[in-house]
Amino acid sequence: LCDRGLLQWSSVSNSWEIQIQSIEAEYVPDDAVRMFKRKILQLPVKTQLALKLMSCVGSSCSEYTLLLFLEEKITINIEEEGMTKRTDKQGQRSEMLLFLNLAIHEGLVKKEGINYNFIHDQVQHAAYLLIPKEEKHLWHLRVGYNIWLNVPEKDEDKVIFIAVDQMNHGMSLIESEDKKIRLAKLNLRAGVKAMSLSTFSSCASYFSNGIKLLSLDHWENNYELSLHLHNYYA
Repeated sequence: LCDRGLLQWSSVSNSWEIQIQSIEAEYVPDDAVRMFKRKILQLPVKTQLALKLMSCVGSSCSEYTLLLFLEEKITINIEEEGMTKRTDKQGQRSEMLLFLNLAIHEGLVKKEGINYNFIHDQVQHAAYLLIPKEEKHLWHLRVGYNIWLNVPEKDEDKVIFIAVDQMNHGMSLIESEDKKIRLAKLNLRAGVKAMSLSTFSSCASYFSNGIKLLSLDHWENNYELSLHLHNYYA
């Protein structure tokens, strides 16, 4: 327990403290995941959708960010869309947040301040398992696109990491060279920001993903972008 950080000495209480929640997270059986899945499937369809979307970004998400990506339409052709900022679905996203609030009453999610949190990692895991395996990349890409297209320009830096992380999860689905270059530029931007925060492993990942998105003739067609990505990654 000590080696795994589950039992720690507290200089405040001058005693050993056991991390009950961490231990519970390690030893919750698969039966619990199946139980949570059954409970989620008994909820309204829109509440199920909201939980599955939230599960894509982790165990916790701010209300502000949720309002950027909680939309009903998921299984669409990403390639048909542009990447122009939009503000036309705010009402729909607010409605979806109300359906997510039903999960609070059911004891699956709790709201703490500005954040919505799954009550347990296994609840998030259960919700994520309800997304068909072959669609997971699409859902992540959709979430990332929604965050970036709906956030006001003045707030972009607040969500750039979560937006780019989600789009990177689904970048294998992007066929348009224009969209690949746009995402490569966003990876460069996220990498530079991560580097300014001294999170070097994260910035290397962003630069690496940006390079992967470049076309074979990137030195001819996107010289400045290619140069920056390779120099930062080196």
